[in-house]
Amino acid sequence: MDNADVIEILEEIAVLLELKGENPFKTRAYINGARTLETGQTSVTVLVNEGRLGELKGFGEALQKKVTELVLTGKLKYYEDLKASIPAGLIEMLNIPGLGPKKIKALNSTLGLESIEALESACRKDEIAGIKGFGAKTQEKILDGIEFRKKYASHHRLDVALATAESILDFLRQHDDVVRCSEAGSLRRRKEILHDIDFLASSKHASRVIEDFTSLPFVVSVQVKGDTKASVILHGGI
Repeated sequence: MDNADVIEILEEIAVLLELKGENPFKTRAYINGARTLETGQTSVTVLVNEGRLGELKGFGEALQKKVTELVLTGKLKYYEDLKASIPAGLIEMLNIPGLGPKKIKALNSTLGLESIEALESACRKDEIAGIKGFGAKTQEKILDGIEFRKKYASHHRLDVALATAESILDFLRQHDDVVRCSEAGSLRRRKEILHDIDFLASSKHASRVIEDFTSLPFVVSVQVKGDTKASVILHGGI
């Protein structure tokens, strides 16, 4: 398990903890851990094997144990138990553009919503607009997000994903500001069915790469756009 895999799981744990309404400091510990690995130059496997995880900023004993378990076994019981403790429908709601864990937690706590179907029904009954922190515009955006997800949501065969991935890798390889790039996540592991495809790229001018990547002609929608990370939906729904 490489740095990208560990980072992905730490980020997912942070999101799941937000869905459960856990202490923000606990959530932040996993986010900070992921950022530390993302900006570091040393392989997490090397750090584990040499017993040096504790040298990393923010890596207390609990986080060290979890990352060590991940690296040595490829699994993390805490992560699996956490996922199992949350209704699958709440996790699925994270796929709706513009709907993050805090809003999902509020919807679940206020209306008991545990599925996208129930969420859509509540929107159409005008029940979301009255919730504190939401309003009519947010309700409309949620409905738009559900419709968008219906149109583009799907799982993708590996052969289809590889063809798309090659186009993105070509872009990254030819970009003047990209030093190196590679596949990551499920694509790198060559899973037969993928939900999304991930890439890592090193650059001294990340914001320029992000800007050009999100402007590619086959990008349908930009979901996340930061200084060092972006998430998009492409033609075909990937």
